[in-house]
Amino acid sequence: MHAMWKPQKFKAIYLLATLYVLTLTLPSAAAVYWAFGDMLLNHSNAFSLLPRSPSRDMAVILMLIHQACTYILLIRIFIHTYINK
Repeated sequence: MHAMWKPQKFKAIYLLATLYVLTLTLPSAAAVYWAFGDMLLNHSNAFSLLPRSPSRDMAVILMLIHQACTYILLIRIFIHTYINK
């Protein structure tokens, strides 16, 4: 909520987040769609098209951990805001 009330304090974080998306997320997504674009029309899960390897398995595990952390943080804010008044 602090970023909404005082966004001027978060300029560096916004810049770093934008750089992260532009340098890591978009190029890797573009590479996967470039390599497997036609196959992705029939498969909704891009990880199933990648060859089985320890790197792919680690990517899936890290993605699941990231999703769990995000969910926990969002639920914590919801509980703090609406339930524990």
